[in-house]
Amino acid sequence: MDDLRSLREQRDELRSQLDAIMERNDSIDDTESIEALETGAAKMAELDSSIRAAEAKARYREMRESAPASFSFKKETTAAAYSGQYRFVMDGTDVRVEGRAAEVGGTDPSSSLPGMDLSGAGDYSAAIPVDLQAELIRKLPAKAVIRQFFQTRTYSNDIELQRVATRVSSAADADFNEPGKVSITNEAGSYIGVDMALERVRVNNFKTAAKSEVTEEFMRDARGRAVAELLLQHAEEHGLLWDRVYAGGQGGTDGPDPCWLYNAVTGNGVGIEDYLPAGQIIDIDISDAAAAATASKTWTDALTNLRYGAIPAQYWGGLRWMTNQATFAALSKVLDAQGRPLFQPLLTGTPASSLEVGTLLGLPVFVSNNLTGSFAAGDTAMILAHAEDYCIFDRAGFSQQVDPYSQGDSGKIVYRTRMRSDGRWLRPFAAGAIVCVA
Repeated sequence: MDDLRSLREQRDELRSQLDAIMERNDSIDDTESIEALETGAAKMAELDSSIRAAEAKARYREMRESAPASFSFKKETTAAAYSGQYRFVMDGTDVRVEGRAAEVGGTDPSSSLPGMDLSGAGDYSAAIPVDLQAELIRKLPAKAVIRQFFQTRTYSNDIELQRVATRVSSAADADFNEPGKVSITNEAGSYIGVDMALERVRVNNFKTAAKSEVTEEFMRDARGRAVAELLLQHAEEHGLLWDRVYAGGQGGTDGPDPCWLYNAVTGNGVGIEDYLPAGQIIDIDISDAAAAATASKTWTDALTNLRYGAIPAQYWGGLRWMTNQATFAALSKVLDAQGRPLFQPLLTGTPASSLEVGTLLGLPVFVSNNLTGSFAAGDTAMILAHAEDYCIFDRAGFSQQVDPYSQGDSGKIVYRTRMRSDGRWLRPFAAGAIVCVA
């Protein structure tokens, strides 16, 4: 109330000053008077707004004190003796609400229900309605980095693609007229016969599937976006699983081509060394990379050898790095001879808003904690590729099916989710990798 009285006094005093200016000079043609009136008018408007806000607050306080107890204006009371804790649980395919008494000896108005022992955990899917929207903690959206790093295509039917197996080659000798290759010829000379080979790449449709069963009571009692939350988590986990499948697939008819896993050291299964040219796989000694005295040179040699030496210059445009979190943590500590970090973080944007976390040798860097392996012997440290070098083929993206019938006798609704996809190297000769050796 004192603030409101002070504001009104300030407004009255300011108005008296402005009235005095008007009475002293009706024409108002001098600069000083004009500026005083403009400033005063602005200040008057500001004071009016402050007075209105203070008056509104005062009226609300009066109404709250005088109004009878209600949902909107009820007075504060002490908390009830019983405090229920509920959570959303998915066990196998069953979805339920679990709850327990938060305080020993607490009183629950529903404790008289048969079978309700609130001293420990139990199944409360048929008990008091619970607003799960207020109880659930939002899981951060999962970002499938490989799906964002490489291109994705969608086809509604089975397909086969042609991939270059052997390129048409040109003459490389001093006279540019090597037999059997594209060569220089004279005006009346015969055309040179050259060969190339294309191979067919079969795009398969591997499938991931999951289901959850939700009780009728859960559907009725768990208000908010409980089912939407369930399906969102299904979608996130399908995406994360496919990221791992693309990273370490077996290739051919056994799974997608691996775009990350390196198996040359362990000799186990199929790895990127079966697809990338041998000269475009660069080794990095993890012992030298971990030692402070040799880390900078070891990392610099590996990165520059792949970036500028191994990958043909005609494919330099559009290259991007992808690495796992363990390698990125080791790389981010490395400094050059001038004490500057090799990795340059972005000055605008963060991993929360962009999958690119910074640059390395001027190229964007993508980091994933979902890639297989770590920074150890036999693991892939980084790959350098274009978006179109490896392609993800979706036959059917994430889809869902609602089935209220098959488990109807048990009072359950079944939610089934599925994806069908594949991944194939289309241009491996334009990509490269850095792998860890001991």
